[in-house]
Amino acid sequence: MENEILLRQFPNVTLTELTGGYTNKTLLLGGSDPLVVAKIFNINNKDARNEINILNLLNSSSVTPSIHDFIEDDTSLYIIMDYIQGINGQRVLDSNDMDKAREIYRLLGSHLSSEIHAIQWKDHASELPIIELEDDSLDSLDFVPIDLKNEVKRILNVHVMHDVKTIIHGDYGPHNTILTEDSLVVIDWEWAGWGNPLQDISWVVWFVHFYYPDAAAELSSIFLKAYRMHSPLIITEELIKAFALSRVINILKRIKNADINVQKEWLRRLEWTLKNNMKGELL
Repeated sequence: MENEILLRQFPNVTLTELTGGYTNKTLLLGGSDPLVVAKIFNINNKDARNEINILNLLNSSSVTPSIHDFIEDDTSLYIIMDYIQGINGQRVLDSNDMDKAREIYRLLGSHLSSEIHAIQWKDHASELPIIELEDDSLDSLDFVPIDLKNEVKRILNVHVMHDVKTIIHGDYGPHNTILTEDSLVVIDWEWAGWGNPLQDISWVVWFVHFYYPDAAAELSSIFLKAYRMHSPLIITEELIKAFALSRVINILKRIKNADINVQKEWLRRLEWTLKNNMKGELL
């Protein structure tokens, strides 16, 4: 059914499935000009609307794939966007190519502050969710032990001096980038919304400390230095931990009906976040 709809819209293409996300599938439309992909969601998936809204807001920037169209039928929503030829940023880190890794983290910081977080809520009316540091969702997560909940609440009770709301990606980091010959393109905007920029900043720092601890201090510092070239935002170790916990809680909300092994793994990550300090030279 999905193939029929796309072939009706693009009759002279060949369809090849690419590696997709957890809640969507992506098809390359070979032979299209320009070369595009179709990202396919269930029609009831609210995250798809987020991605469409964000890609439209950032369509004139250099940091996202250009969006060409979206198609709806009774069951699915199709986002048609540019195909970006390159290598996933996380694969670069996995290959231990530190020169490229340093460049990725420099570009992560520069793009985030100068092009993404530069778009503020007060200037752009858009149907995107508001993502707060703390909400009532933690209490509804029955699989999270009460002692962990209490510790999270204690840490989230932090003073945030600049509570400005900008576009946030929601899962920002090398894993959601494609490194091309001359740029870094940010993909997978389903979790985007309006929120404090520290939501994204903390997640970059969390990600590299959790997955690549030996390189974490250096890459975090490169990222933060590049971010601060375009932003005076106050970033402290206390705030990084609080907002990283906020992102973990957001994921725990999303997996509350998932397999128990998935829940156990994210509980482990919650405990890790509570126990570990995430530092860069500039924090």
